[in-house]
Amino acid sequence: MFLAAVSRPRFDINMKCIFDGKIGVWPFVEQSSAARSSKNRPKGTMLTTTVSVDSEVYTNMIVDHVIPAIKSKMPRCTQRRGVIIQQDNATPHRCVSTEMLKASRIHGVKVSNQPPNSPDFNVLDLGFFNSIQSLQHQKMTQTVEDLIGAVENAFHEMPADTLARTFVSLQSAMVKSIELHGMRDYKLSHLKKTGSVVGLSKTSLECPIAMYTDAINNLNSLD
Repeated sequence: MFLAAVSRPRFDINMKCIFDGKIGVWPFVEQSSAARSSKNRPKGTMLTTTVSVDSEVYTNMIVDHVIPAIKSKMPRCTQRRGVIIQQDNATPHRCVSTEMLKASRIHGVKVSNQPPNSPDFNVLDLGFFNSIQSLQHQKMTQTVEDLIGAVENAFHEMPADTLARTFVSLQSAMVKSIELHGMRDYKLSHLKKTGSVVGLSKTSLECPIAMYTDAINNLNSLD
């Protein structure tokens, strides 16, 4: 299992270059020595094995890897406004909250949980994972180390404009959700999402005022 963190690609005015939006991808693995010899390796050989992701493992990944990568890679102008980590609602993830980060003396970063049962609100599920998987499947893997290398290479090889287009798809999903009052039985509109990363980073889909007003009235009627 891997944890991936991305942001919307944009022009970094401080570094005068494109920030590709790729914060990082990390495997949930550990190193252990082989307890017995086999035909492939002697006893004591260091092995890479996967680990079950519980609250402690997930928290350590966020604090030790994701937060430092955000601080290192995100444009400074973005960090000054504050960074929000959106995570899904898997049980081990709920232990990571804004309050927990503050208690750990991590400032400038908040945590927001993805709406339950709403994969279209997760930019990774909207297509970025599929694109990475397609690249990863082009590489032969026989060991855990091979798989980790293939996934990491696919992540870094993915063009920034692919991620930029996925964020436009996320906006489309949000507009559709507003239109249908939170219902999920919709198909995403086919959008013409061509152009440069800078152009795509400035693309903002409009929600018609009548649609917005109707959604607000519907919410108020539920009180």
